[in-house]
Order: sequence, then C-alpha cells, then structure tokens
Amino acid sequence: MKSEGKLLLGLGIGIALGAAIGYILGTDKKEEWLEQANVFVDKVKANVKMAVAKGQEGVQNLKEDIDDCLEITKKELSKH
Repeated sequence: MKSEGKLLLGLGIGIALGAAIGYILGTDKKEEWLEQANVFVDKVKANVKMAVAKGQEGVQNLKEDIDDCLEITKKELSKH
C-alpha cells in the first residue's frame, strides 16, 4: 500500500473512532458505556497479567532445564 493510501486509511479510522466516541459521550447511556468499557479493560488487564505470569514461569522452567543439561554435560565431559 502506498503511503498516501496508508495516510487516508489512518485518517478514516481516526474520524470513525472520533465520531463513535463523540456519539457515546453525547448519549444518555454514557455512564453505562463507560462502565462496560471499564469492565472490558479490567478483564484485558487480568488476562495480560496472567499471560505474563505464565510466560515468566515458562522462562524460569526453561532456565532450570538448561542448567540441568549444562550440569549433566559438565559431568559427562569430566569423565573423559
């Protein structure tokens, strides 16, 4: 995609988002929409935290496995 097309696409998305936000903030259901958005954001944050924790656990397990392999390799090499 050419840079002009990307620029127009970005502008179009920005205009659409701005119009949607303006509509939501202008309605009587603004508080309801904001509450739903907050609930959604909280769920996303919790999922991200859980994914990070799982990733950290996986990295720690991998590190321990590598350390075990290195120890075994050192023992085997010292025998020869």
